[in-house]
Amino acid sequence: MIEEELKKVQGIDSYGANIPDWAEEIKVKFVEDVVGNKIDVANEWIKNMYYELEVLKEKLGVKGWIFSREMKSFLDDPKRHLVKKLFLYFHDLVRGRITAEEFKIKGRQAINSSLGSNLRSIYQIWGLASILSMLADKGFNISYPEHKFLNFDRGGKQKSGIIPPNVVVEDVLGRSFSFFLEAPRPISWEDGGDLEKVWKLYSTLRPDMLIYRGFYMNIVDLDNEIPIKRPNIIVEFKELDDWWKRWRYLKEYKPLTGNEWRARWIKGLYDGLADILGVKPQSQPQFQEANEKRIKEYKIIELYKKIYSPDLAVLISRVGIDDNVKTELISDGVLVLDQVDFDENKMVKLVDAMLDKDDFNSLQGLDVKELAYKFAMENKDLFREWLKKHFIKLDLPT
Repeated sequence: MIEEELKKVQGIDSYGANIPDWAEEIKVKFVEDVVGNKIDVANEWIKNMYYELEVLKEKLGVKGWIFSREMKSFLDDPKRHLVKKLFLYFHDLVRGRITAEEFKIKGRQAINSSLGSNLRSIYQIWGLASILSMLADKGFNISYPEHKFLNFDRGGKQKSGIIPPNVVVEDVLGRSFSFFLEAPRPISWEDGGDLEKVWKLYSTLRPDMLIYRGFYMNIVDLDNEIPIKRPNIIVEFKELDDWWKRWRYLKEYKPLTGNEWRARWIKGLYDGLADILGVKPQSQPQFQEANEKRIKEYKIIELYKKIYSPDLAVLISRVGIDDNVKTELISDGVLVLDQVDFDENKMVKLVDAMLDKDDFNSLQGLDVKELAYKFAMENKDLFREWLKKHFIKLDLPT
């Protein structure tokens, strides 16, 4: 039925300036036809994510959070957001630039890509929030960002030439962890020489989350083959029901000069304008594309482990996974947490592993209150000033 309605829209206005309301409603029907009950699933995931973030308000004093414009749109209204993704394709359909069948193919791809990308981000943020919640129970507090607004939008964050963390937590004993979601990412550059230095950041594989022991405000390290500092822990989140059965296509590393990057950008702009204007593009330079190779999706965590050499590689799967796949990953030294769903308690093994290190073990079992009392008694003057500043003036025994 949706096919017939799309055919009614095809070519009704050669300029696409006057689209009737009944035609606009077809976009909504098309989205509903493609996603089915996945909108309900998305709303449930959003609810779970926000619940965990709200917990951080109480445990860590988090004041709020910032999402990318793309994700904020999805969180506010998943269905409406997916309808927006059809705008350009639908406009081409109305103008008769593409057929109803072409619209179905391109529109379905756009919808599924946006839905999958946003669900993935939701699960990653829920996972990070769960880890922070459990660390809060162990005495950790947020030391960065100081304003305690968690920022999950990396747009523009690398303009200064650094890759900053999403959040850093620290406890009274000085133990700290720095968390980086979706890093490494490209940083700013000005000319060809700069681009040749930072190009590795464009082509380096990107784990879902990097965790560093210590306070790290920048992980860029362009002097090394891997252009970031070695992480202590890498975490990969898998939210799909059958993710381990899927394949991933990886492009080989191909250095790019500033001149070639500029030429590619101009070619893309020219081709795009030629398509919009309905003219045949003139002869354009041809570029050699990097080769691709295909690997099983579950192999990606093993590849990350080989490239980044972390102390620990962790796989967090929302669903239970195939026993053979799980056995292979465990034998390769990967900590596998499956059937996690949205259960914070399933993350306990990861948090325990984060704290289970020789340099931390010596701190286990200490009574923090007793240490604080001893410090106060040995530094009475400082303690008095602190009390005067934060509470009331007290006459303490000397």
